[in-house]
Amino acid sequence: TATTGSGRNVVGDFLNVDLIIDEITAHARGAVQIEPDVDTIFEIGGQDSKYISIANTYPLDFDMNKVCAAGTGSFLHELANKYGINIVGEFEEIALSTPAPVRLAERCTVFMESDLVSYLQKGVDQRDLIAGLCYAIVHNYLNRVVGKRKIGEKVMFLGGPSLNKGVVAAFENVLGRGLIVPSHREVLGAYGAAISVQEKMRLEDNQKSTFRGLDSAINDQMKYVEKICHADPNCHNECKLKIYDFDGRRSIWGGECGRYELTRKARTTKENFFELRQKLWQTYMAGVYEELKKEPLMEVDNRPTVGMQRALYGLHTTILWAHFFDRLGFRLVLTPPTNNYLSKIGIEKTLGETCYPVKVSHGHVSELIGKTKHLFLPTIISMPTIETSEAGLYCPLLQGNSYIVRMAFGIDPATILNPVIHLKYDPDILVLELSRQIKSKLGVTGSEIKKAIYYALERHNQFTRELYKKGHEILKDHEPDEPMVIVTGRPYNLYDERLNLRLGRNLAKIGVSALPMDFVDVSSVDLSDFPSMYWGLGAQILRTAKFIKKYPNYFGLHLTNFGCGADSFLEHFYKYIMSDKAYLILELDEHSAVAGTMTRLEAYKNVIENSMHKIRADLQVDLKVSN
Repeated sequence: TATTGSGRNVVGDFLNVDLIIDEITAHARGAVQIEPDVDTIFEIGGQDSKYISIANTYPLDFDMNKVCAAGTGSFLHELANKYGINIVGEFEEIALSTPAPVRLAERCTVFMESDLVSYLQKGVDQRDLIAGLCYAIVHNYLNRVVGKRKIGEKVMFLGGPSLNKGVVAAFENVLGRGLIVPSHREVLGAYGAAISVQEKMRLEDNQKSTFRGLDSAINDQMKYVEKICHADPNCHNECKLKIYDFDGRRSIWGGECGRYELTRKARTTKENFFELRQKLWQTYMAGVYEELKKEPLMEVDNRPTVGMQRALYGLHTTILWAHFFDRLGFRLVLTPPTNNYLSKIGIEKTLGETCYPVKVSHGHVSELIGKTKHLFLPTIISMPTIETSEAGLYCPLLQGNSYIVRMAFGIDPATILNPVIHLKYDPDILVLELSRQIKSKLGVTGSEIKKAIYYALERHNQFTRELYKKGHEILKDHEPDEPMVIVTGRPYNLYDERLNLRLGRNLAKIGVSALPMDFVDVSSVDLSDFPSMYWGLGAQILRTAKFIKKYPNYFGLHLTNFGCGADSFLEHFYKYIMSDKAYLILELDEHSAVAGTMTRLEAYKNVIENSMHKIRADLQVDLKVSN
């Protein structure tokens, strides 16, 4: 037996099934079984949409819709109900009865609904609007899910909306070709899961299933409760645990740290290189910082304290500032790692609509106010660049963070340390700016600042060089026929486990070797085809993408946030560099859940394994030809 879908893990654990498989892989397997030559799958479900590209019966690429729900089955159903139309039968009859569909906005549910209301008020025929809605769903799917990805010759359409002949006809008209729409397509994922477990049992020569049987399951006295986890008094995440009692056997889900997974089936894991980076960071920070607790810290070891947020630039430049203030006789105090409490406070305190990392920053600053002798809120403009033609700029919201949080909390500028920092330029310029802004407030001299900043920059650079050295060793020792995922993104995402939903742990847990981009020295990668690169981190991300593209067994995962302005430009270039190579763009925000992320990660793992299968097969062919 096998389980698939959003609840696959809980149900699989309850029934003790032989295989738990993500729905993307299951749909692909079922589709190939029905139509062996299929090369593209369009799947529109009730809540999400998927695109799957297949080569030689294996899924080699996929994508899912992001946070937006426009064009999904639930949206279609909701609008049909709103206008008194039966989604079964009547909707498609109306859509197919007109030759003049109205062109509606296809980017957003709000705009679609707004267009519908506007046209109805103008007296436009409802039939034309319903037909236009079918086309809007098609264009939304092709633009937002498929994008620039390849659409093959044999396209299969799955999911609830594929039962609607109006939507099918709209797809066929836009693509200029027929679609394969199989019978019982609404359960094709379950069919694919069943075939996959059969193949697994056969491959393992296993004739005995672990399935406990439905009779046993039905007769179980199952209990279910939800509670907030307080297992670790030092943890402030307040995870909502879902605790199932399966006739005396407890199954606990919802914890973010992994402590409750120890009781479940073991699986092959890989080393967590995100954790390795954290250990290296801790080594360089030893003895030069304190973590903020509940009580104020005005002094540590007879040193006045300087508070700094562990968010945004704080996750990129902490070593620099910790050693800088240590040399001046102060102690840097960092907020604790982001937890649910800091996230919640940050969201509540943010005055405008921003990306999630900026909201989280508000939570960190809120914790610091009044708890340290000094509050360090620098205006960091740029970072070091490889080429002088590159601007090396941080995003405007990071550059203006000190002004944003000052307005949000009513902080008097005279009470904070707020130097303007250009890390791209000569250190002497940095010395002048620091002297102008903080010399009198801290009671130090210009020469002391110069010595401190030069020392701190060297410690920061030593950390960077050690990461490169470790990364070189890891990649050198990595087998060429084994895949390696290199993860790009911004430091305030990559190294904040609350923001990335413990990405490093989860990748290692499912058996994926994943290396953060800071381990990869890309200084020699040519970026001249992207002249005058504006974003500093953008240049590093694109150079890393080029590095990944160069090696057959390296694969890319780009971590971003919903509403990230810089990435709205950058993602197009990332996709352009990757071209036909499998990659995953993971977009998260405060509403993202681990379950949806795990579906994407597990599916991407299967895509990578299929890509490696093809690479190994091609290598064998090349060896035979050369011999």
